[in-house]
Amino acid sequence: MPGEEAVQAAGASRREQILASALELFRKQGYDRTSLREISERLGISKSGLYHHFEAKDDLISSLVGPLLDRIHEIAATPPVETEEDLRAFLATYIDTFIENREVLSLLANDVGVRNHSRVSQRLASVNDEIYHHITGVEPELGATVRAAQVLIGLQGAIIRYAAADPEVVRDVCLRTALAALSSPNRSKR
Repeated sequence: MPGEEAVQAAGASRREQILASALELFRKQGYDRTSLREISERLGISKSGLYHHFEAKDDLISSLVGPLLDRIHEIAATPPVETEEDLRAFLATYIDTFIENREVLSLLANDVGVRNHSRVSQRLASVNDEIYHHITGVEPELGATVRAAQVLIGLQGAIIRYAAADPEVVRDVCLRTALAALSSPNRSKR
């Protein structure tokens, strides 16, 4: 079966295999159009075998998206960006996190069913707000907010669009572009 090699990676636990298969099918067919039966058939296991690891499809999506949202929350919980050095460190960590999780990021960005899922939508909105406030402060000027939106959305789009490209090149270009857009004469160079 196409794609099965990736799912049956050596040493992968059954749970990891289920998550990899679900991610591949969700990205290909959409979350709402993928059934647990399709996931279990792809892996050659019974639905009850799948239920042993995940009680419902909701649990699968939470397990796929949750770690990325947790990581974004952790990044936003670091000290606020005040200097150019802080901004560079923040953006590098943010970009690296997205590159490392580009398949899940692609699913979040491209599948309305995932973004609007009850277990995902509120957390996604919350971590997005945290990230914006981390860069701009709590009550920023409109210009700062617009720049932050352009940069953060642009980073996501570039990382998804060039997912198969050399990650170091993508990282370098994204970091330089984001720094140029967000750098401010009000931030100290430290």
